[in-house]
Amino acid sequence: THSTSSGIEGRSTTDQILERAHAPPGTWPPLALCPEGTTHTGHCLIRFATGAFRAGLPVQPVCISMPFSPVHGYDPSFSCANIVTHVLGLMTQPMNHLHVTHLAVYVPNAAEKADARLYANNVRCRMAEELGVGMYELTWTDKLQFEISEKARELGRKKLAERHGGVVPPLPVFTQDPFGNPLLESKKDK
Repeated sequence: THSTSSGIEGRSTTDQILERAHAPPGTWPPLALCPEGTTHTGHCLIRFATGAFRAGLPVQPVCISMPFSPVHGYDPSFSCANIVTHVLGLMTQPMNHLHVTHLAVYVPNAAEKADARLYANNVRCRMAEELGVGMYELTWTDKLQFEISEKARELGRKKLAERHGGVVPPLPVFTQDPFGNPLLESKKDK
């Protein structure tokens, strides 16, 4: 047997999701999953993991956003901050908002049932449309490169090298801030 991220010997998180998905109704309470596998500023959706979609069953997408004001200057999304800094930042703002939108249940078609990646991408497209944000083909391992902890950054480099045949790809270049404002001056603007 082997240990997995779920902490249960010999069983992956996906195996546990599939077990719950195929159990008789009422056996388990509803299962809430965060398919991005991380938090970020919310200006985009990153690639979804496929575990929640492999069963090929309907899902109810829920869009959660924590908008922040440039006036208050603190991003409540817990992106690349340690817990103490995060809690202090939340406590220094007069209020924090959480927006939750339940979308209609998404029923996969035959092609999506056969291809969990297609299913995950189509649900992500629907959620991005609802949130009015773009999509990046980044994952939580890409985000690790920006973490405060050297240990987390090293894990990110290791995972990225594994994914890309032993070579760590260059850091992504973002062209907009969380509010959609351009970050880099284009060549035609010069």
